[in-house]
Amino acid sequence: MKKLTQNQILTVCDKLAEYIPEILEHFDIEGLEYPNRYSFPCPIHGGDSPEGCSVFTDGDSAVGNWRCWTNQCEQDYQSNIFGFIRGILSNKEGKDVSLNATYNFCLEFLKLDDSQLETQDRQPSKEVKLLEIFERKIERKPATISREQIQSTIDIPAEYYINRGYREETLKTFDIGTCFAKNKPMSGRVVVPIYDEDYNYVGCVGRSVNDELKPKWLHSKGFKKNVLYGFNIAQKFMGNKGILFILEGQGDVLRMYEAGFKNSVGIFGSSISDDQLLTLEKSGALNLVILTDYDEAGKKAANQIVKKCGRRFNYYRPQISKKDIGEMTTEQIHQELNPQLEKDNLI
Repeated sequence: MKKLTQNQILTVCDKLAEYIPEILEHFDIEGLEYPNRYSFPCPIHGGDSPEGCSVFTDGDSAVGNWRCWTNQCEQDYQSNIFGFIRGILSNKEGKDVSLNATYNFCLEFLKLDDSQLETQDRQPSKEVKLLEIFERKIERKPATISREQIQSTIDIPAEYYINRGYREETLKTFDIGTCFAKNKPMSGRVVVPIYDEDYNYVGCVGRSVNDELKPKWLHSKGFKKNVLYGFNIAQKFMGNKGILFILEGQGDVLRMYEAGFKNSVGIFGSSISDDQLLTLEKSGALNLVILTDYDEAGKKAANQIVKKCGRRFNYYRPQISKKDIGEMTTEQIHQELNPQLEKDNLI
């Protein structure tokens, strides 16, 4: 069977988003209608909560996005309208329905064939290779060190971060400490452990505490950008609106956490990787608040995130008076962000 292209999937999603009421009627889904969504019992896992599942209808990037609030079914079938239909079909069949079979169903529903779809020429270099992300899993080496072992090898909390104004409780939550052991790769550095969504240790970042120790930042051997920093914590605080704050560095995430925005993650720099995107896609996130640095590099990073993630999320880019969140106090964060977030109905 001919392999689907990303253009075909994205184009059929655009078409399906125009027929959300008709899709729900086709599958005999009845529920409540709101200005920005339809809510109903989840048709995929068979939930009975009257508002256990929602399909969103507002905003260009959110139309057709969905979320199962009770069982997170979107993590198995992706959070766009194509994934919603695939999940329903799979439930009816009692097994996972293929992408091709779902695509063919969508064409039949739309009363179209491939020749009638005007697929846009989306450049692979600028767009996520959607099918590749749909069909693969994040490859991570099995954890060889437990969280308890990490905690026992560093002095938590790190005095360096306390002196920079971070709270001891925050540093303990994120396991940030100083390595004093000699003959260790991170000796003489503040160690920031990195965990995946299940608290499996995947690596660490070390920050030198004096000018003599080079380089200033050191990643553990073999570290890859296949996780979102802080997602192991943030995933619990996304709320019904599926909100995640996207930042560059660990310090920014810590500052947002202390300001009460515990649904904050870091991308380890100024670009988002395919694995990090896959984590976002499976998380059920719907609204991304992009707070990468407010210099030229940070602006490019924000644009790269939007281009790479495509139409699967709503995007927000609040304005702040500082170069980055890490330079702000928690009071300043609230003073500057809250009015903008309230305006966008995010808090």
